[in-house]
Amino acid sequence: MSEKDFIFSKSKDLSLSGIKSFPIDFITSKSLNAIEIPDKVLVLGKEFFGAYEVSSATGDFVLTFNNVFEAKYVVYASQNRKNKIKIPPDLISIKKAVEDYEQYLDQLLQEIKKDYLKKINNGKNFTSVSNEIFKKLNLTRL
Repeated sequence: MSEKDFIFSKSKDLSLSGIKSFPIDFITSKSLNAIEIPDKVLVLGKEFFGAYEVSSATGDFVLTFNNVFEAKYVVYASQNRKNKIKIPPDLISIKKAVEDYEQYLDQLLQEIKKDYLKKINNGKNFTSVSNEIFKKLNLTRL
């Protein structure tokens, strides 16, 4: 099996098995606030004097957050390409959702790696293969 075939096959299998959606599958809070974001790919910027910037992939400034979990939450939620996202009002719920989602993504990566090493002999290009699968599934791990 070629890496290209593996990427196609694994992406299809994961998609058919039902990829969880962030944030809806990772929040338990009933009380949610809606915030508007641009309908663009958002990326996490650097920490600057205790604030975290979220901007568009083209570099346009978007929002600033006081902690990394709020910033990550917005970046992960923006993958759905909606101009409004729902966010819990408390940091504990935001942090839990982000941590649970990142744990879920890590589990997906472990599953991909296990199958990759089984089906591809040398296993040298796992990072690029897993990145391509995540790209096809519209997933990002910060």
